[in-house]
Order: sequence, then C-alpha cells, then structure tokens
Amino acid sequence: MPAAIAKNVAMSLLTAATLLLAGCAGTSRGCASCNAENFGADWIVVQYRMDGSPVNCWQLRSTSIVNEPHSDGIYWQTPNGHLVHVSGWYNRVQVIGSFESAAKEVGVDLASCPGGRYEAVRKTTPEPGKGSQ
Repeated sequence: MPAAIAKNVAMSLLTAATLLLAGCAGTSRGCASCNAENFGADWIVVQYRMDGSPVNCWQLRSTSIVNEPHSDGIYWQTPNGHLVHVSGWYNRVQVIGSFESAAKEVGVDLASCPGGRYEAVRKTTPEPGKGSQ
C-alpha cells in the first residue's frame, strides 16, 4: 500500500509542477503588465491613420500607461503634467533594452518618432531621365 500512496503523491506533484510551469508565461506577462501600469515602463506608442500609416508616435520613458475603462483608449501623464489620451487605431510596445528594436515591433522608424508627430523620412529620388546633379 505505501508504494501506491507514493506513486499517487508523485503523480500529484508532477501534475502540480506541470500546471505551475505552464502558468509561468501568463504569470510573468501579468506581473510585467501590472508593474508597468503601476510603476511605469519605457514604451513606444503609435497611432495610425485609416490607411495604416503612422500619424503619431511617442517614445515614453518610465511612464505608466493605463487602459481607459469602458473604452478602447489609453492614457498617460507627460513629465510636464499633461494627460494624453489616445484611442482609435493604435499600438504600443513595452521597451525592454533597445528602443530601436521595439520600434520595429510596431513597424516604425525610431528616428521618425521625435515627440508625438510621426515624421516619415522622405527619400528623394531624381525624376526619370533627369539623373542626379
């Protein structure tokens, strides 16, 4: 009988360990989200036009972003005390390490996100047949 009990205990521990390890990814994500909302984090937030091109882009450092209740929007407070609300078609990425690599995650060029307005870099190409001068 003790062998059967030991086997049941071992199976119970194995099952508990499997459930615990499977839940770690969700728990880690939840903890990161809670910490970012309550204590701030680094972010890139991009708002898009209806055609899918970026119109606004923010690089935020040590900022708490909160989801608006009963809305699709988010908001944060700037270092100057302004409360910024964004809704509609937007995306955000929490920056861990490099702002450059985080910007790629939401499809923007970091150099085009200086302070709210997305400034797409325009490449100048010569008109056909004119060449460069």
